[in-house]
Amino acid sequence: MFGNSEWKKRVATSLRELESQIADLKRGEGELRSQNAKLSFMLKNLGRKIVARLPISLESLDKGLVYDLIFAEEIPAWSQATQQGYILDLRPAHETLKLMIPGAVNIPFEQLALRLDSIPKDHPLLLVCENGIKSVSASELLSSKGYMFLYVLKGGMALYREQVEGSAASLSEGRDSDRHDVDSESIATV
Repeated sequence: MFGNSEWKKRVATSLRELESQIADLKRGEGELRSQNAKLSFMLKNLGRKIVARLPISLESLDKGLVYDLIFAEEIPAWSQATQQGYILDLRPAHETLKLMIPGAVNIPFEQLALRLDSIPKDHPLLLVCENGIKSVSASELLSSKGYMFLYVLKGGMALYREQVEGSAASLSEGRDSDRHDVDSESIATV
């Protein structure tokens, strides 16, 4: 029986299959631990935001992001809800001369890692750049350094600028139509 080479081959094949299955299980266990740690972090962060009554983005939760997305029209509500929140404009200083969100602090993206000591970890941060890409990168950096309450302006200043210009245009159109009505009435009375 022990001298039978066919039996030895079957046992060796079965052992290799078992070793392969054990390796697969260990890889699966590692992946599950990683997912568990990520979910644990997300739940802790979500719990802290709920306790602090901070805004929560369902889209961010669904995608498992380290930040929440804020739309331009939500900035006033975000500011009111967070009260001690900071708006960090990550664009170069010369770009902030054109338009800047009221109350924002300019820390160019390239200087962010060097100026972390000036940014409080326990306050909500709204990250703003031109189109949202650097804000996402900044959120990953800040998250890795222990910042928990991170928000990104969806579409960045490009979308914010469109909204501000659209609001200004509709206000001036409203004023023009008011002026036109007044002029029509004054012409009619003459």
